[in-house]
Amino acid sequence: MKKIVAKQNETIFEAGAKADSVYLVVSGEIGIFLPTNNSDKPDFILGENEIFGEMGVIDKSLRAGRADALSDVNLIKISQHEFTDKLSKSDPFITGLTRVLVARIRDLLKKTTKNEKVKNSDIETANQESDA
Repeated sequence: MKKIVAKQNETIFEAGAKADSVYLVVSGEIGIFLPTNNSDKPDFILGENEIFGEMGVIDKSLRAGRADALSDVNLIKISQHEFTDKLSKSDPFITGLTRVLVARIRDLLKKTTKNEKVKNSDIETANQESDA
């Protein structure tokens, strides 16, 4: 485990990056931005004692979103190895349940992203038709 200090507006990780650690917010706020979010308002705001970055570490996939410091933050960074070690010491049922939940969340994110792309495509088509 490693203590991390990040300044306001600093990016902790980008969507699509390799997931190599999990973070615990000690103080401050983190904004999570999903890939479909083109605004400066986060989809989720996390604060003290909340964890983020866990999905990619659990299912060994790339980051699903971007994490930015919304204020100066103090974090504890737990490496993938440390996290995997902790998880391997837990009840196998809990480990399996955790993996199932992450898979379901990933499926929901894919569906949401696909629906968002369809909506944006429909809006662009309607705009082009109205310009004609």
